[in-house]
Amino acid sequence: MIEGTIPALLTPLAAGGSEVDLDGLDEHVAWLAEHGVRCVSPLGSTGEGPSLSLSERMRVLERLGRHPSRIALLAGTGCTSLPETIELSRGALELGVAGLLVAPPSYYAVTTAGTTAYFTRLLDALPADVQVFVYHIPSLTGVPIEDETLRALGPRIAGAKDSGGDPAHTARWVRDHPGLTILSGSDAAAAAHYAAGGRATITMLANIVPGELDRIRQDPGGTEAGHAQEFLAAVRALVGEFPRHAALKHLLHLVSGLPRSSVRPPLDELTPEQTNALETRFTTLRGER
Repeated sequence: MIEGTIPALLTPLAAGGSEVDLDGLDEHVAWLAEHGVRCVSPLGSTGEGPSLSLSERMRVLERLGRHPSRIALLAGTGCTSLPETIELSRGALELGVAGLLVAPPSYYAVTTAGTTAYFTRLLDALPADVQVFVYHIPSLTGVPIEDETLRALGPRIAGAKDSGGDPAHTARWVRDHPGLTILSGSDAAAAAHYAAGGRATITMLANIVPGELDRIRQDPGGTEAGHAQEFLAAVRALVGEFPRHAALKHLLHLVSGLPRSSVRPPLDELTPEQTNALETRFTTLRGER
């Protein structure tokens, strides 16, 4: 079962984003495993999956599949091209991933019927027992996952990740689709998600402070969970003031001591001034925590 705190795994890249740093990937996952993480979700939006080639994405999955921690993988395999999504999904399954997280195709103006047909064709091309989670992140894809699609796919999917930014929408999905596992993509709304009956979060800050999310999961209505939620919301807001991916990678470096990695264009790196400001303000938030 997919549950608990799942980092939307960052992908470490060499200088200039020239290639994936597989050794850095190993080190990051080892650090997460030491901090209690049992499942990661690589190659999603936080992991710069859309910026990587199919061969790069497969190399990431192959490396993670051999990791000594035996950490479970919920692999991001969505592509605009349906044949590429099928190819990457099949490759991921051959490596023994726990499940697939699939965003709808972007670029085109897509109808709900088109989105449903895309996922239906994907499911038809995969074994029946695969755990597929559809990925609702319309701010990036421009294509929402509608309730009509969830109902049409029904028991053929395991669940959905909601990164739409509306906690009420996520809570309604939990209530209205009890047969599905609804994953929250919001660090700022983790407590609300667990209080509404949610079982898992896939978030960017789980790369850096997974313990804070675990505290919320264990007792979402408790005082300690409230403090943790306030801290996560403040850090999420801080990251939003900077180039997000570069800020996350720098915060991981600060917290873990792992080498700082680059992002790949078109994403922006932090300027020296931004780096100093991010460090100062994050250190203040941690001190207040």
